[in-house]
Amino acid sequence: MSKKRVTAGHPVSGDIHQQALVDLIQNFPATHRTYSVFSDFVELSALSISNSVDRQQFDAREKRYLEIVQKYSKRELECFPHMLGELVLSFEHRVAVMHRSSASGGASMGLTDVLGEVFMQLDMGNDRTGQFFTPYHVSRMMAMMTVGVDDETIRRDGFIRACEPAVGAGGMVIALAESMQDAGLNYQETLHVNRVPRAFELA
Repeated sequence: MSKKRVTAGHPVSGDIHQQALVDLIQNFPATHRTYSVFSDFVELSALSISNSVDRQQFDAREKRYLEIVQKYSKRELECFPHMLGELVLSFEHRVAVMHRSSASGGASMGLTDVLGEVFMQLDMGNDRTGQFFTPYHVSRMMAMMTVGVDDETIRRDGFIRACEPAVGAGGMVIALAESMQDAGLNYQETLHVNRVPRAFELA
């Protein structure tokens, strides 16, 4: 059974893989700031995934990848694939539990913004500047209020598009995917997410 706790007012519903990810980040030597390890983990994972499916910007991404890995020893670098593995396992665990609960008619821990919760568990949010990840239940509520509106679009075009501001860990997209699944829609086939550049990238 998952433990639920609150970190700086942020609800956290953990699983063993999410906690393992937190532990791996915290076990890095003190010479690496926790925020830097978390940030580098997210960027390295994104670069690797992007380069596996989009070859157009491969060289630029590979250059950035090599710039990041130079900061770590060989032993430290071996932790990053394990961290990505725990992140994937956390989501797979939640999806499996969600399907079992749905079949039995029981309650489920459901999906969540795992990376956002990890960020808050690592105490990296700055409440003095209003920096925190949107609690997943808020994202879920917003998704539930909008899902189903574009059913006609899905029937006509075969998919719908969602604009993601790309200023967090994708919690809004995860919540939308969960709401679509609850509505009987296959989000893996019908949800296309467009990244909306941040203001400073528009110049």
